[in-house]
Amino acid sequence: MKIFVTLLAIGLSAGLRTSSAVDLTPRYIDTFEAGVAGHRLYFSDGEKKIGISLGRETDVIAAGGGVIFRFPKFPEASFLVKHSPVTADQPFTGVPLDRYREAARRLLPPGSTEVKLLDETRDPLTINRWRSYRLGCTFASGTTPMVQQVTFLNLSADEQLVLITTASERNFAEAAARSFQIIRSWQPMLPGDEKPVRQN
Repeated sequence: MKIFVTLLAIGLSAGLRTSSAVDLTPRYIDTFEAGVAGHRLYFSDGEKKIGISLGRETDVIAAGGGVIFRFPKFPEASFLVKHSPVTADQPFTGVPLDRYREAARRLLPPGSTEVKLLDETRDPLTINRWRSYRLGCTFASGTTPMVQQVTFLNLSADEQLVLITTASERNFAEAAARSFQIIRSWQPMLPGDEKPVRQN
């Protein structure tokens, strides 16, 4: 719970960029597919909608211009998506990499100890022709060994998001898999995708 409160505080921090086109406020549209009524999560991108598919065991919470996905089976785990503190014109190479490393370190929960870099991966998300850079690290929160994975994702030449998966070392693989399933479902919704619930 302490980790979640800290992540919520990070999401509410003043460092968020507000010029980005994508509004990460969670919104829902009613749907009626295959005889089943439901809701679809989406984000606004101007006049467009970006649809996201969620598993049944996922909670969604708005957080100061970003969004936190939580997994009730793993209460210490979370997946935070927000606007990046780095601009998309900073390449994932050379001197700018030090800026990304420092930004990733600042995204750790306050009070983190025993921080160790695990790995760095260029373009870990090979969908939608995205460019991205991922940094993983371990740290301690109290006596709990934790893992945090920070991915800087260029949606376009001038728009960058940061994706942060945090979980205990024991549950990180499951949290990372669920986070990937969420982000890989990111796609523009077409008019035909919207199927309002039928009114009797």
